[in-house]
Amino acid sequence: MTKGFKRQLIAAFCVLLVGLLMIALYRNFGLEGSTKNRNQLYQQLLERSGQLNRDLPKLLDTQTRFERAEVVDYGMRFIYTLVGVDKYRHDEGAIKAQLQGAMQQAFCSADSLAFYRDHADFLVIRYLDQNEATLFELRFVAADCSA
Repeated sequence: MTKGFKRQLIAAFCVLLVGLLMIALYRNFGLEGSTKNRNQLYQQLLERSGQLNRDLPKLLDTQTRFERAEVVDYGMRFIYTLVGVDKYRHDEGAIKAQLQGAMQQAFCSADSLAFYRDHADFLVIRYLDQNEATLFELRFVAADCSA
């Protein structure tokens, strides 16, 4: 090997090493930025749930009471009670079928739910009966609005 070839080989190796180091640093900083964004989202969800919960529980109409909002895994869960429904006397499937379309339409179009469509991973709506037993849950993600 000649001296010129050795220098070129060493230079190429150094360039490769610097490139790999730059890639590793970029990935490390990219993941930290992503983690920071997720932490910020979680904080925003906590703040929104706190603001909502200040005024809850609240009777929305003669049949529905909004109990509370909870943050769950970068998503939000709203808990409602159907005050005139008893889990053991009513058909849960029929009630779910009746509410699902309207709630999906509200999720996809209501301005008050835009933050959850645009930023949260999902929105879950849990319905309880008059005795606070869980009837069912509806889960929506932003992709549900494009279908």
